[in-house]
Amino acid sequence: MNWKTIFNPFLKFDEKTLLITGFVSITAVFFVGYSFGLQTDSLFHFRFISSEDSLVKIILSTLIVYAISIAVFFIFGKIINKRTRFIDVVNPIFISQFIVILLLLISEIPLIKNAQEKIVASVENQSFEIDTISLVIITLNSFISLAITAYGIAILFNGFRTATNMKNWRHIVIFAVLLLTMMVTMQLL
Repeated sequence: MNWKTIFNPFLKFDEKTLLITGFVSITAVFFVGYSFGLQTDSLFHFRFISSEDSLVKIILSTLIVYAISIAVFFIFGKIINKRTRFIDVVNPIFISQFIVILLLLISEIPLIKNAQEKIVASVENQSFEIDTISLVIITLNSFISLAITAYGIAILFNGFRTATNMKNWRHIVIFAVLLLTMMVTMQLL
């Protein structure tokens, strides 16, 4: 396995293997997130589950996030290349979410949770004294989380580019704008 395969597994593996892996991926993301009290509200983003939320509502909300993402990127893929297949758009979206499990697991490390709680307590008390070590831990966690999210976005981009044979820089810019717009607007829904 080389770097090309790590950042673009869509070149090496067939679509059926990727689809099965994708279903395992989103199922794992759902269950890991749910066990930590979180729900997918956008690609690469979660929100806390409230006590009033039923399991059915959480499942439907998560499915809606994936359905909207798939629909938007499939339509965009068809605009770029009329031969774009549905499965080739679904796979990158599902596979890119697998990396989110890492984000969830890292956020549950006791050292990071304690640092977050100290900073939140400091803000709630309107104290100007912030524990330096907690701040360093949160900063490092932020950089690691950003790198992990960038890797997930790179997988999504490379998979979509492979599926649509996207080469035009305008299409790349539209892809980025679509992804960013969807990530922000779905969090507001």
